[in-house]
Amino acid sequence: MESPSGQAGARCETRRSIAIAHVLVIDADLSEAEGMKRPLEEAGLEVRLAGSGRDALAAAHANPPDLAVVEMLLPDLSGLGLVRAMREDPQLVRVPIVMVAATAAEMDRVVAFEVGVDDFVSKPFHPRELALRVSAILRRTLRGSRGERPTLPLRFEELELDASLRSVHVDGRAVRLTAKEFDVLAVLMRGAGRVLGRKQILDEVWGVACGKTVRVVDTHVKWIRRKIEPAGRYIETLRGVGYRFTDRSEEALGE
Repeated sequence: MESPSGQAGARCETRRSIAIAHVLVIDADLSEAEGMKRPLEEAGLEVRLAGSGRDALAAAHANPPDLAVVEMLLPDLSGLGLVRAMREDPQLVRVPIVMVAATAAEMDRVVAFEVGVDDFVSKPFHPRELALRVSAILRRTLRGSRGERPTLPLRFEELELDASLRSVHVDGRAVRLTAKEFDVLAVLMRGAGRVLGRKQILDEVWGVACGKTVRVVDTHVKWIRRKIEPAGRYIETLRGVGYRFTDRSEEALGE
């Protein structure tokens, strides 16, 4: 039987494991921002608040966050406009983004993922749900800084993906992928030559209980292909099944 002190130690270890991460919450409604801040702090995260898109960009440049939570409706830039600005900014392009919005419309979710968000939470939601989603994303994106053994870069002709640095290059040119786009591409490249079902990719990148449809996988693959051209040709679509990353250099050797 585990002692009370052992249980307390386990809780402290869990808190320490993500204590270095800090989150920027952007919401013009102070009461709602505070409502999101509390459960995130209880999860061991450092939280800063910003009331507008421009304030958020200034705060992010002064001290880049490990993750941003963005309300869709902001007084200056829209939430989507802020996401676009971050995805076009070399300093902020890889910051994971969770969008919150008082809408459950499928099209709003699709557009949000297309502009580069990593997760979408519809209001009303339980504050603990937001904290769990944020913590799950941070565990994946900060994994390389936890002292784990670095992995060798994956290379396929002109395409290189370095999981330790979370970087992608095509012909030596740096490619700006969102956190989820990077994870999807990494899954495909690690499984090179194998057919990966869309549900399999969804579960591996977003988690089994994420509640998203496989359409989010299709959306991310579409944007990955565009961003890594001409290497996008390596991602093969198998209709009704999923995707396969095909190393054309290996195919050429086998001919």
